[in-house]
Amino acid sequence: MLYTRNVVSATAISLLIMPAFAQSGEGTNLTIDEAVAIALKAQPGTVAEAELDQFDGRSVVDIEIVNEAGEEVEFKVDIETGEILDQWTDDDPSDDPTGAAEEAEVTHKAGTAHTGPHLEWSIPLSWALSAATAAEEKCTELGFAVTVTVVDQRAQPRVTLMKEGAFPHTIETSSRKAITAASRREATSVIEAENVHEPTLGAVFNQIGLITLSGGIPILYEDEVIGGIGIAGSPGEDETGKEYDDICGEAGIAAISELLD
Repeated sequence: MLYTRNVVSATAISLLIMPAFAQSGEGTNLTIDEAVAIALKAQPGTVAEAELDQFDGRSVVDIEIVNEAGEEVEFKVDIETGEILDQWTDDDPSDDPTGAAEEAEVTHKAGTAHTGPHLEWSIPLSWALSAATAAEEKCTELGFAVTVTVVDQRAQPRVTLMKEGAFPHTIETSSRKAITAASRREATSVIEAENVHEPTLGAVFNQIGLITLSGGIPILYEDEVIGGIGIAGSPGEDETGKEYDDICGEAGIAAISELLD
């Protein structure tokens, strides 16, 4: 399964519960925390969002609270009076499969936020296997015996498929291509093109376990890199000048494109 990024805990917020229509001390505007406290008094739960906004010409704090039923209850609290100007329950709180509460973030007036550990999405094993299999089948169709490697977003190995007859060195080469694509977050064909103008880049990459040969492609999910695929063993290019390794890698990603949309 995919793992969520930017998981934030808002349950540890310690707030002063205030009367629903009171101003802050000495007639000053409410802080965001004070406005959140008013909303929490009306609807206990986990704060998913709190930010300054305008509503009917008045300065308000927009607040989203996830209640025990998993519903998002939204508030607009007037920062001058503490009045709740609007309140409603979102019938479709989020299209994120992990839910809004896991991506909660409370933004403060000073621009800081209470955040928890930073987690990233990673390619599931079943997706990696499907992509690797499709890439290997494409290379076989083109007449090449190759090795295909798929790594996760942290360049850790997920799947390696070696076709009978593939050269032994293709294991390391395909791995380096996949690692480079995931680590650098760009296709190795782009890096190879850049290497023409930076002759020392290849040596530097080699020292750190990367490579400047085409055939490595990052795998994206919602514009985030969740892995990389690397192909080695199909030398040459087609009539358009495209490397066969890249053609096979693209076929692998195309095989899981519906999952990546």
